[in-house]
Amino acid sequence: MMRIEWMEKYMADAERLIYENKVEEGLVLLNNLLYDEPGYGSLHNHLGWAYMYYTNDVARAEKHLHMAITFQADFAPPYLHLGILHMRHGRHAEALSVLQLGLTKPNANRVVLLENIAHVYELKGEYREAIKAYKEAAKSTVVSFEVNNLMDGVKRCRKKRLALLFSF
Repeated sequence: MMRIEWMEKYMADAERLIYENKVEEGLVLLNNLLYDEPGYGSLHNHLGWAYMYYTNDVARAEKHLHMAITFQADFAPPYLHLGILHMRHGRHAEALSVLQLGLTKPNANRVVLLENIAHVYELKGEYREAIKAYKEAAKSTVVSFEVNNLMDGVKRCRKKRLALLFSF
């Protein structure tokens, strides 16, 4: 789908409002844009993001993230947000599926997607898989802070594996 510049400008304004703790104003602006372009995937991604991180409206967040994927299947961000939403609500199989699918999309943020895949595996107690995902994410970045954070995840999973071995 083509990028609609005038919509992107208004979406950036809404994002700024949300960051300034004017969440309702930002959501009103985003929702009003639906009247102009109801099938714009990026708009639905913004709505899903806003409902997920800045309100407690999980149902709306999920609905808009699914719509973003429906309208713009090659747009990677809604896969990340939807995966995190599923992970937060203990829907690990769905989270893993969505995050892995997001990795196949153009311009996907591999580091963040892989880190969240590692989180899902870690939460499921599948520490070997989590370690693999953390290491793969670390290979995908050159940012020292990210590498250190990812390697901390590896260490944490190793400790958990060790604790699990001696807990019986």
